[in-house]
Amino acid sequence: MSGGIVLLLLGFSVAFAEDPFAWTEPAAEEQLARDRLEIPVGKGAIFVPSLTGSLNEPPVILIDPEGVVSDLRTGMRTLVAPGSYTVIISSGSPGQGVGQVVEVVEGETSLVPVVWGALRVEVVDDHRVPHRGGYELLRADTREPYGTGFGADTLQGETLNTWLLPPGLYQVVRPGSSYRALRDFATVFVPEGGLVRYRLVTDPDTGDFQGAGVILPGEFGSAVSQEQRVLSSIVLGGTFSLSQEQALLNQTALDGALFLDGQLGYTRGKHVVTGLLQLEEGVSQVRPRGLEPLPLIKTRDRVSLSTLYLFYARPSIGPYVRAAGESSALETRGLATEDTTLVRNHDNRSTTQNVSAGETWFLADPWEPTITREGAGLNTRVVNNRWVTFNLRAGLGLRQNRYGGAFLLEDVATTAAIEYRAVDSFDQQGFESTIVASARLPGWAVYATDVEFFADFGDLAQPSVEWRNTVTLRITRNLSVNYFLNLNHLPLVVDTLQFEQSVLLRASWALL
Repeated sequence: MSGGIVLLLLGFSVAFAEDPFAWTEPAAEEQLARDRLEIPVGKGAIFVPSLTGSLNEPPVILIDPEGVVSDLRTGMRTLVAPGSYTVIISSGSPGQGVGQVVEVVEGETSLVPVVWGALRVEVVDDHRVPHRGGYELLRADTREPYGTGFGADTLQGETLNTWLLPPGLYQVVRPGSSYRALRDFATVFVPEGGLVRYRLVTDPDTGDFQGAGVILPGEFGSAVSQEQRVLSSIVLGGTFSLSQEQALLNQTALDGALFLDGQLGYTRGKHVVTGLLQLEEGVSQVRPRGLEPLPLIKTRDRVSLSTLYLFYARPSIGPYVRAAGESSALETRGLATEDTTLVRNHDNRSTTQNVSAGETWFLADPWEPTITREGAGLNTRVVNNRWVTFNLRAGLGLRQNRYGGAFLLEDVATTAAIEYRAVDSFDQQGFESTIVASARLPGWAVYATDVEFFADFGDLAQPSVEWRNTVTLRITRNLSVNYFLNLNHLPLVVDTLQFEQSVLLRASWALL
């Protein structure tokens, strides 16, 4: 027998928009009316509407009557000489975009009709915490790769980039996968003139896909429009299950959990404030028939709070202040499924303990470990053009690592015993920085990089570095090569540089 209950006690405090593909920017005509740029004598203008904000979208390719190529921004009137122009909107190569011929008349503004679509991919973990997980976007019908994308750590002031795409069906796959992937893939339809808000759930450590889907405007973490000042939501719920087996094991299992997700966002002028609170608590117990129930064991125990303040002194630059913390509210214990030998390693000694099947052993006190981080600095988008994007966040950071002697698993596979190490509390003060950049190279090659580092003042020569690199080369329409290189240097964990690289040759042809 099994059952389950899910309770939703409090819902979203903002209403869903009627249109699931509504822009965050105003309608095209309203955007144009807000642009006060005057057109001088002998000039005309081109205006390409923005769906999600000019700074979040790639530049538009403009080809003048003489064949000269230049960039222009969405959402901004651009002065040009009268004549016939070609406008190409694309997040891939020019040949993968949407091209339109625009006639410019002196003294008038030519409004480019929106016949493309927009896609924003929010990458989160299974706790809805955003991170910079990677993915690759493929066109479903032609199987062409459009590029590699990354999520954004919005709790640290980063913003999501927007894909501008021809309408159609696309595949989202793990970087390096092909269109034939049967795991770690999802699909999304991008309609003409619509903005698709898409959530991709991945494991930050392995990159495995855990879920994906379109989210509505106003849903958790997604503002309806740029005009919306306050975004808030509180979701409180729980689950309970009872399962009974009378065949092989002859036992009853009880599981229960409670969760709370709360988010607050406030935007006014140049000021942005966000906060995210998450609580998860769950327990489980097995009751064998005719025997004493096994000890109650926690299955979930997480308390997390993140806050961020941003001031946009200019549209692409501004200071930030952030604070975050994560902990466990309950005591942590392990449960032995068979007779087990434990070895606890301290700095200068080791202790051994024998635990019988069905018994528990101590690992950590309540609220241990508690990890808190604070930082302040500058968040800026240095370059954003057709060839290069370069986003930089840099500042000072504090980290308080309150382990308090908690035991972390350090098992040695060659021994029968289970080894743990006691970790003491320690603090860190230093520089923190994140760089997210991409470059479109000649020959249909795209390079994307994402590097984050923290350098403690006490040992600036040994910073923690996490660096991911991707190079995609389209040889032909049906043939491409992907190269991946990940470098991690975490001196507080291991002394050696962690190195991983791979090369993938991908080919596809439609025979029928």
